[in-house]
Amino acid sequence: MTLIAHLSDTHFGTEVVPVVEALVDILAALRPDVVVVSGDITQRARAHEFAAAKAFFQRLPAPVLVMPGNHDIPLFDIFSRAFNPYGNFRKSFGARTGAWHGVDASVYALDTTDRLRHTRGRVDLGQLARLAPPPGPRRIRVAAVHQPLHAAWAQDRDEVLLNARQAAQAFSDSGIDVVLSGHVHVPVITTTRELFPGLQRHFILAGAGTAVSHRTRPGAPNAFNLIGGGLLEAGPELRVQPFHYEAEKASFHEKAGYRFRIAEGGWTPA
Repeated sequence: MTLIAHLSDTHFGTEVVPVVEALVDILAALRPDVVVVSGDITQRARAHEFAAAKAFFQRLPAPVLVMPGNHDIPLFDIFSRAFNPYGNFRKSFGARTGAWHGVDASVYALDTTDRLRHTRGRVDLGQLARLAPPPGPRRIRVAAVHQPLHAAWAQDRDEVLLNARQAAQAFSDSGIDVVLSGHVHVPVITTTRELFPGLQRHFILAGAGTAVSHRTRPGAPNAFNLIGGGLLEAGPELRVQPFHYEAEKASFHEKAGYRFRIAEGGWTPA
């Protein structure tokens, strides 16, 4: 199956050079089919930060699908925030939403930011409807947002999407298999079964930590996830493999992975 490297919260302007180089090296070795960056590409949405991020993405061995996070809207430049909040993002990356389609997977980048809010976000549910799957056999469908539907740490629960429950219902109804996110710099890998028990079809939540910034949190080092899988007799399987940066080795290394399979009601831990 398609290999998806999921990065988040690169926060260029606060990047750590050895971590950047280690990430380039590990992605060159893993050779994913697509790299998804779920927002907060920059620290303060400045042109030189977007330029540094773009230069980094051009070094990666796969196409890169990006979407803005709240840090990609100017904070201190009040005029730009009011009248041209996504100007620097558009100059570097174009549209704020988009899609990538592989042989057996499709990834949809959704914009959850709001120039009138500081950190909170909301899914415009119409975005998902506008990003229709291509014709042909059904693919694994992956949606990427910045703010998560669920946060692993209790102190971050106010940072989830404002319409998380409605978004979860829409993702379920749309046949989404995995939702990628970032924002809180703490990885979370689970399913919606216990979080949103009323869904007709449950899906996987895979949140990544900050990929290369020094803005890590205690116990949550620089990290990213690799999503892949295959077709088994019992149906498709998906694997989410975390990679954490180990400063003493100046490189990224695998941590315990997660396996999921389709069961009654959707995805469940294997």
